[in-house]
Amino acid sequence: VGFRQLGLSFLLAHLADADSGCFENAPPIQTKETFPLLIYSHGYGGNMDMGTYFLRAVAAKGIVVAALEHTDGTASSTVLSDGSRLDFDPSLFSPREGLSLRAKEILEAVDYLPTTVPTVDKIFLGGHSYGAPSALLAAQQSNGNKVTGLILHDPALAMGYNLLQLPPRLPTISYTSDEYNQSGVQCGDATYHVKGAFHGNFVDAPLWAPLWVMRALSLVIPACGPADPNQVHNELAESAKAFTLDPLGRQSVGKSTMERIQ
Repeated sequence: VGFRQLGLSFLLAHLADADSGCFENAPPIQTKETFPLLIYSHGYGGNMDMGTYFLRAVAAKGIVVAALEHTDGTASSTVLSDGSRLDFDPSLFSPREGLSLRAKEILEAVDYLPTTVPTVDKIFLGGHSYGAPSALLAAQQSNGNKVTGLILHDPALAMGYNLLQLPPRLPTISYTSDEYNQSGVQCGDATYHVKGAFHGNFVDAPLWAPLWVMRALSLVIPACGPADPNQVHNELAESAKAFTLDPLGRQSVGKSTMERIQ
């Protein structure tokens, strides 16, 4: 959202042709081993593809990842169940209604996905930016013990619209960029500042074009910080894996790019 307005349509064209390293309709691995499931909610103006490289890194650590695309009008574009296309239109719902719809869709995934991926043992919710309050509200509304914990990246807590009960009752770890850390954002049992990361480092923004392009673009929008983007993705993935293995043992999840704030 905003690329066309900024005269950066070439980035969208680049994304259309970029190799993600992922495969459509690939069959699940046949194994008796079980894996944690991370249901991930995109940010305001995002979509399920914006974190493909990042979430691929998470999956490579042994986490099943389901990236959702919301139908509240805050996705850059999505296809509805009737086959029609819905482009970005946040005026479809009030902020509270939209957030509630996002949480509902996450909870539908919590109920449905384990029936299609029988190797799942524990379920975690996650999200980037506006996806974080969406995951928080879903966890807050979840019944029983289906959700084990939350993994949040730059949680936009101000977009909780007074619906969130904080701190969350479930084990929660948050990671913040330079700008969110400077604003004092913290959420959950532990918050880690990822040094040299900007807001876009928690999705694939730094990889959408050569680094010199994305870092220059960061003078306008926080797309790419000075940290190495692949290292950030890899260490976030390693940290997430450590958290899923022991949500109550958070002392071991920090990595070289991170400093614990809370």
